[in-house]
Amino acid sequence: MGNIIKVDFSGRWSQSLDQLIERHIKEETFPGIEILFAQGPEILLHKTWGRQEAGSDKPMGLNTVFDIASLTKPVATTSLIMLLQEQGMLDLEEPVATFLPGFGNGTKSKITLRHLLTHTSGLPAWANLYEDSDSFEVARQRLVDTNQEAPLDQRVIYSCLNFLLLGQIITEVTNSSLSRFFQHSISEPLSLENTLFSPAKHWKNLSGIAPTQYCPWRKRLLRGVVHDENCYFFGEEAGNAGLFSTALDLHRFCCMLLNEGSLDGVTILSPSSVQQMVSNQNQPPLSTRGLGWDFKDVVPGYWSCGFLFPPGAVGHTGFTGTSIWFDPLNQWIAIVLTNRVHLSRDGNLAAMHQFRPRLHNLLLSMV
Repeated sequence: MGNIIKVDFSGRWSQSLDQLIERHIKEETFPGIEILFAQGPEILLHKTWGRQEAGSDKPMGLNTVFDIASLTKPVATTSLIMLLQEQGMLDLEEPVATFLPGFGNGTKSKITLRHLLTHTSGLPAWANLYEDSDSFEVARQRLVDTNQEAPLDQRVIYSCLNFLLLGQIITEVTNSSLSRFFQHSISEPLSLENTLFSPAKHWKNLSGIAPTQYCPWRKRLLRGVVHDENCYFFGEEAGNAGLFSTALDLHRFCCMLLNEGSLDGVTILSPSSVQQMVSNQNQPPLSTRGLGWDFKDVVPGYWSCGFLFPPGAVGHTGFTGTSIWFDPLNQWIAIVLTNRVHLSRDGNLAAMHQFRPRLHNLLLSMV
């Protein structure tokens, strides 16, 4: 990495940032937000705006714990799959049916772990596995039985089912719960102090956790309980969602990746694994993907990271209103955490879609 660039986050730029965020709070895109912007380990901006909960006077505090939703996919699931490959316990080229008997029917028999990680399996984006299943076993079987929506390697369909399957493969291979294996392999050695599955099961005081929405299915406001219904039905820990974390913990995780898998003398992943995760794995005309991560290419179009993050930037978003983007070349890291769904599950999606690139453009415009 080159020299750390000192940035003055003040004056007109700061006013523009405040105005953008305060407008979206007023328009109920989200009740509050926490932003951490860094260059490698050097934190340049870490600030919150708004409230933790609608109708409350409690401000969104620094280092609030958020349900990070689909950020679980790259942070936990992909990292654990790559670690298991390093340990010789699986290979990305192995068929899914090797680990989940009954999966390999017809063309599905050729779906590999790599297809799941790059969203090229052809499986549909989502399926309601929880509402009509009377047990986890039934829901799991419905997952295994789900048919492809497209031929293998023909389309990128961003699919939660791909990562639900990967989560089940991790538990099969390790004979351990996903949460326990993540804690042992990543969160504890990396000192991620507030990154875990199902905090409501482990913590008495939940006041530092941003609530998501009132869930009609569960008939309660969710705080410290995963928002994603399929994940909840799978025991609150699954490959597609379920992880809770903070801006500071996610910053440490990104620094580990930018440092080729090691941080503070602790090695989490090999440089080879990290390089595969943050490099494009798909061939044209398929859209670009890393392993578990989105990968910005040179093709113009919508990117949640805006247009100032360069091609080769890596990131992911979460349905609850969260995102990570980082640039391996310049080591810019942008972590944006909101509890968007607290106000509306779907009604503010378009506004969030507009907000994300504008925010990232504003952050990068000062460097």
